[in-house]
Amino acid sequence: MFHRITWVSLLLLACSGGEDTEPEPQDTDLPTEPPIVSTPAMAPLTPTDIAYGERATYTISGLDDRQAYRITLVDGGYVTAPGDGTGTFQDGDANGAADPGASELVALIVGVNDSNYVPGAKTTPSTSDNPANPTGLYPVNGQFTLELEGVGGGTVYPVAYHNGGASTFLEIDAAGAPVEPYAVGGALRVEGPPPEIAPAGPTTLAVDDYVDVTVSGLDDAQAYRVTLVVGDNVTAGPEQSGVFLDLDANGYADAGLSEEIALITQVNGADEAVPAKTVPVATDDPANPTGVYPTGGTLTVRVTGVGPGTVRPVAYPNGGVTTFLEVSPDGTPTEPHTVGGALTVE
Repeated sequence: MFHRITWVSLLLLACSGGEDTEPEPQDTDLPTEPPIVSTPAMAPLTPTDIAYGERATYTISGLDDRQAYRITLVDGGYVTAPGDGTGTFQDGDANGAADPGASELVALIVGVNDSNYVPGAKTTPSTSDNPANPTGLYPVNGQFTLELEGVGGGTVYPVAYHNGGASTFLEIDAAGAPVEPYAVGGALRVEGPPPEIAPAGPTTLAVDDYVDVTVSGLDDAQAYRVTLVVGDNVTAGPEQSGVFLDLDANGYADAGLSEEIALITQVNGADEAVPAKTVPVATDDPANPTGVYPTGGTLTVRVTGVGPGTVRPVAYPNGGVTTFLEVSPDGTPTEPHTVGGALTVE
């Protein structure tokens, strides 16, 4: 044990009658623990593709067992990651911390080492954890084994960093670069569940009456288009698919004069200024689509009856060569799509 001897202690020793001898030289620098400067490393760094409900494993190594860490899933739209373990993050509210986005809609952390996190978390430990007195997460033998499960369509990146500093969030500078040790894993790309549309069965409504059609299981970052197609122009297939007429052989499904039967009058609860058979309108640019975008994976359109006849609502990504639903010569769509139940206006 090291002792610090001062002039005050020597004086007290002399006054107490102790032996007045010159003390031996002492090392006045107390030993300290080496600073914890470990930098996480994550694998794999290449993209991983899984389906909805499947799992993927990541390994985080090069850690110090005495250091508390935090792991967060960041939505792919909120980080630019070149695949070398680094990343540049968004900070939309300018609070000095990286924004994770709604990553919990794409994947969840379901296991860390031997700990079971089912039903899952987007961040561990939680955002309420105190960085000055962290409850965890501590590595074992310098390593974490991270298990992720896909819960919806999209892309996320696992990010590990020191659970300390001013907050439990990943602190970044004005350019979006982290200012504390961190590592970004490879993209986890999740193929979401097939979209579902409701009502799936036949519905009858009167002129000026309406029905709300809901499409779920969508990607909030993807622009979609919803078109009302005349019933005779589409043959419904299994799992809400369809085969369409293409009478002019231009490679696009023919919607027909559906605007004489029904119109879309609302999107996600907001009235359409100009009700139409299609939202967004046919002039929308697929290379720079204006919408429509789901909220929480769901898109709702209100269909109002105009005149007698039958239509089917069809939803598909607003991209590709055109904003129309692209089909092969036999009428089978060449892009993802969902066909709703027949809506008959009497």
